[in-house]
Amino acid sequence: MIDAISFNDSTLRYLDQRYLPLREEYVSTRNYQEAIEAIKTLAVRGAPLIGVAAAYTIILGINSFKGTKEEFPAFFTSLVAEVEASRPTAVNLFFAAARMKKVYAENFANDSLEALFAKMNAAALKIHDDEIANCDAMSRLGVDQIKIDLAHILKTRKLNVLTHCNTGTLACCGTGSALGVIRLAWQEGLIERVITSESRPLLQGLRLTAWELQQDGIPFVSISDSSSAFLMQRGMIDFGIVGADRIAANGDTANKIGTCAHAISAYHHNLPFYIAAPVSTIDITIPDGTHIPIEERSADELRTIFGTQVATPTTPVLNYAFDVTPGKFLRGIITDKKAVVGNYITELAALMEE
Repeated sequence: MIDAISFNDSTLRYLDQRYLPLREEYVSTRNYQEAIEAIKTLAVRGAPLIGVAAAYTIILGINSFKGTKEEFPAFFTSLVAEVEASRPTAVNLFFAAARMKKVYAENFANDSLEALFAKMNAAALKIHDDEIANCDAMSRLGVDQIKIDLAHILKTRKLNVLTHCNTGTLACCGTGSALGVIRLAWQEGLIERVITSESRPLLQGLRLTAWELQQDGIPFVSISDSSSAFLMQRGMIDFGIVGADRIAANGDTANKIGTCAHAISAYHHNLPFYIAAPVSTIDITIPDGTHIPIEERSADELRTIFGTQVATPTTPVLNYAFDVTPGKFLRGIITDKKAVVGNYITELAALMEE
């Protein structure tokens, strides 16, 4: 198993994903500001992994606190706000921060700082363990749904699946969300080949997903982001499955930029297109995708490719990191609790109540 992130002896250790697949570089830090920078710069990325990293970053922050108990509330509030500001779209970050704030609120009055910090440390480790378990649950539910929806094809041959960006261990701690489903489906003999789109501008599909598939020996081919509709037209893709950074109450889903185009193409060609994401990615407080904040990143991510200038420094650029796929284009949303197919407003609300 790839060791994307770990926390031992008050030290956060993570695999810097900016250098993959050409170099595997692990970083260890006890400095919470360095951890925040790792989240901002995508050294650590993927919605579930960002949530885990956020929890550990909060632990690094409180470990650095040297003041009195009376001074801690102001410090903690500022610390959490700084962590929450690191990436605006991935709701898992805010989910993890909320769990840490809950532990603080429930125990601060009666506990010593030492006892409080121990409980918060345990909570961060639990968030990590939960994400690993979530991947296993999503994988099983996703494969079961695929067997139902694509049974007519599976009677005669294996499936070709499209995925976008990276949703494996590098993004989720465990086997992955969408890639976890793909891994289990391949193990069960359902998958012929994985088609991974490059995921410009940072090439997470070409660099990271391809690397993970190579590690597992799963057959794959990488394509440009704009190729998927053509491959669907030629019958070379049977279904698509991707992850998510935030899911609205009506099923509208924010994911890596380019996802919506794949989903629309799949819908046009009458192919199933799934989201695989843990319940922590669902933001039931927002009614639809228009309320999801979309991160806009540096123009130089487009104007340069790994340090090589490919456009003039003054070329105007729009570099949105995510887009929003309307729920109507999705066959289903695979969570760690159930596969939601149909009325997302009703089903997602019931799921969150459970």
